[in-house]
Amino acid sequence: MQMAKKALRKDILAKRRGLSAQVRNGESTKITEFLCSWPIFTKAQTMMVFLSMPDEVQTVDILRNALNSGQKVCIPLVGETPGEMQAAELRRLDDLVLGKFGILTVSPDKLKIVAPEAIDLILVPGVAFDAAGRRLGMGAGYYDRFLLKARQAVWAGLSLSCQLVENVPCAEYDLAVQYLVIAEGIITC
Repeated sequence: MQMAKKALRKDILAKRRGLSAQVRNGESTKITEFLCSWPIFTKAQTMMVFLSMPDEVQTVDILRNALNSGQKVCIPLVGETPGEMQAAELRRLDDLVLGKFGILTVSPDKLKIVAPEAIDLILVPGVAFDAAGRRLGMGAGYYDRFLLKARQAVWAGLSLSCQLVENVPCAEYDLAVQYLVIAEGIITC
């Protein structure tokens, strides 16, 4: 299982990193349009949105849309313990600073933790997804552990076309998303 995951992760990351900015940004724009007009998104009072790495679905316009709509927005906050993650409220994009692992995070002086149980919608990153909602992450289990605490939330994966595969190898502790947002629309998993 671990070898299959490792091989798939290596293959998909190479494909994702090989995408041109034009392709990635074009798909990200379509994903943002579908997502921001989706009733589950527009009705969410509190949502958690990941801050994208350069080769992922770009989420800054999603964040901007939610903040401008008056929704409470949280971003992942990586803890000191490996695999530990919390949700930090983001009030303004200007409150972001460079944090652990070179990932943007909320400035420590603006930090407010939001309980996982208070989140309505969680946008989940991944290396690979399949149509059943199975997800391959980076391998540290941050989201699998966090999602267990936020079972009431809707979990939606954001995926570029190169990240969609026929079957993601999963163990019993790997959690699937309920929806997948791609450039062609929203898939119910």
